[in-house]
Amino acid sequence: MAEGIAAAVRGAVVRFGTTTVLHGVDLELRAGEVHALVGQNGAGKSTLVKALMGVNPLAEGHVEVAGSRVDLAGPEDARALGLEIVYQDQPLAPRMTVAENMFLGREPARTGVLDRAGMHRRARQVLERVGALCGPDDVVGDLTPTQRVQVSIAAALAAEPRVLVLDEPTAALGAAESASVFELIRAARAEGVAVLYISHRLHEITSLADRVTVLRDGRRTSVAPAAGLSTQDIIAAMVGRDLEALFPDVPHTPGDPLLEVRHLRSGELVRDMDLSLRSGEIVGLAGLVGSGASETLLALFGDRRSTGDVRLGGRELAASNPRAAVRRGVALVPEERRTEALFPGLSVGVNLTASSLGAHARGGVLSRRRERRTAEDLVERLGIVPRSPAQDVATLSGGNQQKVVVGRWLARGGQLYLVDEPTAGVDVAAKAEIYRHLGELAAGGAAVLVVSSDFEELIGLCDRILVVRDGVVVEEIGRGEVDEEELTARAAGADAADGDTTADPAAPAAEPAPRRAARLRQIGVGVAMLAVVAALVAGSPGFLLSSGFWDVLRQAGTPVLLAAALTVALGAGAFDLSVGAVAQLTATLSAALVVAGVPTPLVLAAGIVTGVVVGAVNGGVTVLLRVPSFVATLGMLFLLVGITLGVNGGLAVPAETYSFLLLGQGFVGPVPAIVITAGVVIAVVALVWRLTPTGLRLRATGDDERTSRLRGVRTGWATVTALVLSGALSGLAGVLLASYAGGATARDASLELLVTALAAAFLGSALTRTFLFDPATAAVGSLFVTATGAGLIANGLSDEWLGGVQGVVLLAAVLVAVARRRALGQVVIF
Repeated sequence: MAEGIAAAVRGAVVRFGTTTVLHGVDLELRAGEVHALVGQNGAGKSTLVKALMGVNPLAEGHVEVAGSRVDLAGPEDARALGLEIVYQDQPLAPRMTVAENMFLGREPARTGVLDRAGMHRRARQVLERVGALCGPDDVVGDLTPTQRVQVSIAAALAAEPRVLVLDEPTAALGAAESASVFELIRAARAEGVAVLYISHRLHEITSLADRVTVLRDGRRTSVAPAAGLSTQDIIAAMVGRDLEALFPDVPHTPGDPLLEVRHLRSGELVRDMDLSLRSGEIVGLAGLVGSGASETLLALFGDRRSTGDVRLGGRELAASNPRAAVRRGVALVPEERRTEALFPGLSVGVNLTASSLGAHARGGVLSRRRERRTAEDLVERLGIVPRSPAQDVATLSGGNQQKVVVGRWLARGGQLYLVDEPTAGVDVAAKAEIYRHLGELAAGGAAVLVVSSDFEELIGLCDRILVVRDGVVVEEIGRGEVDEEELTARAAGADAADGDTTADPAAPAAEPAPRRAARLRQIGVGVAMLAVVAALVAGSPGFLLSSGFWDVLRQAGTPVLLAAALTVALGAGAFDLSVGAVAQLTATLSAALVVAGVPTPLVLAAGIVTGVVVGAVNGGVTVLLRVPSFVATLGMLFLLVGITLGVNGGLAVPAETYSFLLLGQGFVGPVPAIVITAGVVIAVVALVWRLTPTGLRLRATGDDERTSRLRGVRTGWATVTALVLSGALSGLAGVLLASYAGGATARDASLELLVTALAAAFLGSALTRTFLFDPATAAVGSLFVTATGAGLIANGLSDEWLGGVQGVVLLAAVLVAVARRRALGQVVIF
């Protein structure tokens, strides 16, 4: 082993299809050293670190850890060897807690059960060390971008790695937040950790790094000690030439007032915002995290509810939604490009022209030639790599994606540009190009309002800077009046009269607004369900009294298990439409086996095994053949209906053996045996789902498959496991169904059983804080559906109408789900 080398990549060649992205790159990371990796967007930096982490397979070359060659099948192998990474876009499962995200892929457990107390204790320690203003139980989707970065760094540090890779960790952080990250890096270096640091903020490189490796066009052009290197030296090595000026001088003269904002209020962060912009002017908002600067842009764009007087060009803006704002000539470059600005899966060209379709159409029909010409022009002007407008935008580097977002609004044009973090993750040459384009917008008479955590950027770009603190503009600064250090101090309120900007540590923390709103919605759904049941009881008091109560629970025995089966699949990101058909098949097989004299324990085992086999086939088709689970299980549904018909010959199959009937019709004291069986099974499944590493990985895969894969979870196995478990529960439900009914009917009830399970699953998910599918709450939903059906019949509803009512309940459950996920910032259901 070479002295002190913690990890290395030798002769790395990475190809995507016919395109070679890395050409024989070498990289050595030494213990106790900060090694900077720099290069323009598309140079291959992220590709190289993903090769080191086992995400990108090497066509040629190899990876070494502690001097030994290793074969990495995936990130789980890299993490097992002590390699940790904070990715550029901080992949985290949005609807899971901070602690669950931090330990995903390496969950601490005792006798197979998650050590939640240990997870929370360790998470709290590392979060305090990082300076994160969040707790282990906070839901990641409720966090700010800065907090998500801090959680990602905390997750990596919690593993006590030998190699720590940081890919643009400060891109979304201001100077104050970045300072704490720098201290952590220096502390890790002092502890002997090898740190690989990627950043486009070159002053960070010169102050932090011990060595610098430069990539250009997928090749290593230099590796040298950082001592003595200037930012201009690094720029020249990256770009291949000297950059004339980072902030190009584009003459622009402020004109008449264009935007007037008085007493703007929005949410808890924008409290009383007053500001004005003139045409032909670039104004910056300088504020620390939580100051309300970014939220001001969203309120002006109509993406947040707001009050106040906002006038654009002398007329009331009244941007009640983004569509209205765009019609008035307002453009927004949002902070979160991956989730709020891009259309993954669509081409660069489509993304560039998405906001200017009207200009590329004649008579309502798009002109592909016009679109292509506009896209090609923007690709060339902005230097987007690769140069093809047909490239899927999701395959571009983060910096090139940012250029696409900026280019989209350049294609449309407008009066007012709201720009949040315009150069996050963008290399210096591209920064200069974006700055030039913003200057040209101002020169053309538009007003540009910029929010940036890089205060150097605001100082070099803006005509005026407005300091924002606690949702209010507290100071106006002209061009050239402050440096970065002084602007940071003013944004932090260090010069305030009281001289104290720290919070009282003894003061109780208020519950975040998103969490309060989620809890209110969660409680509201439960109250509504209880109100429905109460109304049915009022109409027919006897249906839930005495034996009627146990009758409802007996009827729910099979639906509860099917709801849990479907929920396990949905919660892991799959869709099992075959649950009802599996239950119908195993009910028929069970009755046939009982008639044949097979002992009840073997009948029970046969039903479960049948479900497992069906689940394994569903999983294999989904994962190995890459058929969407919806399609795979839909085909299985019809196949099983045919098999069931072949087994029973279109006739009912009675099963009247006493021992078998005890499963569904027997009692233990006053409690029906089927209720005990279903209750025990649901309890076990719920405990596995919530309290074991397997359950955590299944939930994480369903929440964000990409994040789980990058954190070392074998997502294919998770999908197969979920579908096998779904099949097993469905098989058991079928056995109990046959016992409860005294046999199998000739009528196919597969779709009816599926609809009931769907309604229960969605109603159950609406009872959770973050709309995660959960077997325990699905069981509650199933009890509600069953009780509603029984109550309606007790109140005089005909059996023929029951299926329609179940359909209405399903529709209502899905609508509640959609409403809740939209309120939580989600976009789609599955």
